[in-house]
Amino acid sequence: MSTVRNEERRRVLLLSNGHGEDEIAAVLGEQLAQVAPEFELLGFPLVGTGRAYAAKGIPVLMGAGPLPSGGFTRNSLGNFLRDVKAGLFRQIGAQVNMLRQLRGSVDLAVCAGDVYLLTLAGLFLKEPIFFLPTAKSDYIAAHLWIERRIMRRFCRQIFPRDARTAASLARHGLPAEFVGNLMMDGLTLTNPAAFQEKAGRVILLLPGSREEAYANMRDLTAAVLALEELAAGQGVEERRRYFVALAGGLNFQELSKRLGPDGWLAAEPAAQELEGGVRGHLDREEAWGRLRITIVQGRFGDLLAACDLVIGLAGTGNEQAAGMGKPVLTFPGRGAQFTRVFAERQKRLLGDAVCLLPRAPEVVAKTALALLCDPAARERMGRCGRQRMGEPGGARKLALRIKEYLA
Repeated sequence: MSTVRNEERRRVLLLSNGHGEDEIAAVLGEQLAQVAPEFELLGFPLVGTGRAYAAKGIPVLMGAGPLPSGGFTRNSLGNFLRDVKAGLFRQIGAQVNMLRQLRGSVDLAVCAGDVYLLTLAGLFLKEPIFFLPTAKSDYIAAHLWIERRIMRRFCRQIFPRDARTAASLARHGLPAEFVGNLMMDGLTLTNPAAFQEKAGRVILLLPGSREEAYANMRDLTAAVLALEELAAGQGVEERRRYFVALAGGLNFQELSKRLGPDGWLAAEPAAQELEGGVRGHLDREEAWGRLRITIVQGRFGDLLAACDLVIGLAGTGNEQAAGMGKPVLTFPGRGAQFTRVFAERQKRLLGDAVCLLPRAPEVVAKTALALLCDPAARERMGRCGRQRMGEPGGARKLALRIKEYLA
């Protein structure tokens, strides 16, 4: 793709360094295309191939090859060393070269991610920057003085993920403003009723979006099995339906292969189910009956709207679930992303909307069954999640601000 600018069109470069950040930047790009169709939009993901941009019709300028850490290079020394061996520095060098080539051909850069991304764009692109600091919130930990200094140097405007963080940055004299949490604009609802259970409860499982999701599913299915055994033992007759929201980069065949040794049998979906996003079922026969988990892709918003409870090992997914008012149970996963430290940070961010548990199926099952039998507790958790995450609509507000800035 050419980096040469069409002088008759304003060019906005959307940069992101994470899968969740790709979604946020792509949603913003979608709104920009609606309010300012005369703009030229380009996506520049630092992690992954930019599938979220492509899904919104935004050209991807440069994608990144997969790294062992899945983009969580700085989470541990082990992640860093594995990524270096896999070509991390070559990848960074290529990204720096691309930013230099773009210098002088971009009217505005929008950075969705952390201060590392901001620094990269500020040093090598040297164009006006709107910054969406998705990686930090005052609910977790305030920005460090060095981070504020970097923002002061490079940012024309800062749009934090919550009002508390925006107010904190503004008190330090930074041009920060809260227009809404763009994460909540990334949910599309088409037909939630397809997944609802009128005579029972719906539990949604979120294993994550990276390769570690397959390992996480073993823990999630163990929790489901423990929950059904507990319910059978207590004589709870209310029906429960289980769904998995499978990320676009994962596939049902690999999932069923990984879970086969645990006694789960793959079942193909009916033609009508396949059209509705169902990729397959995982079945298991027990003394008290058949247990089925349905695997779905491309219907995350509908699944969230339909469910009563989320058991999740996802970053963005857990936060979006809380923002939709769904109680979330979580525990540390088995990969580079959803570590105990990550889960604890997410708990601080979401407060009482999330219940952080040990990785123990019986504990998860007991907590889940108690919540399913306590609508008042679910409502309390839901209220907290909606308050912490904020209402949707921020993407359109920010798109209008960008249009005004470039007028």
